[in-house]
Amino acid sequence: MASVIAQPESVECLPAALRHVDTAERPDPACVRSVEKLVFRAAAKAPEFFDHLCAHYRETRRIMVDIPCEIRLLLRDGTLFDAGSAVVRNVSPSGALVLSIKLEKGCYPARPFKVTLLLKSDEYKGFGIEATPVRLALEPAGLGVRFDEIFVNA
Repeated sequence: MASVIAQPESVECLPAALRHVDTAERPDPACVRSVEKLVFRAAAKAPEFFDHLCAHYRETRRIMVDIPCEIRLLLRDGTLFDAGSAVVRNVSPSGALVLSIKLEKGCYPARPFKVTLLLKSDEYKGFGIEATPVRLALEPAGLGVRFDEIFVNA
């Protein structure tokens, strides 16, 4: 039984209009666009591309609100680090931006911490949120958080 070795010309992995590099003619523009689509689709499937998008993409849209709240910064072991007041400025199903943070110590812990927000407005009185900080906002100064748990105080 004779073995068959495929020649590069016979392997169909790119559009048929694609020519070898040694061809003196310019490639067909439609073929170039087709190849670009293939390349960018492959890049979009790469983990590095996806990680980059995740770093700069919000899961859901945010809605502007103005909800005063009590804020507590808790260390991972549950110890209260600091407490104060703040305002939830925008919110989505997955997180919020907390601004106008006024803490007694005036700083965040240098090690990992959680945030507890106790909402104070009449419409949300009794609702609380446990969240993980995901970013520090610089202008306006605040804290972006991802919701871990939403609870109701009785």
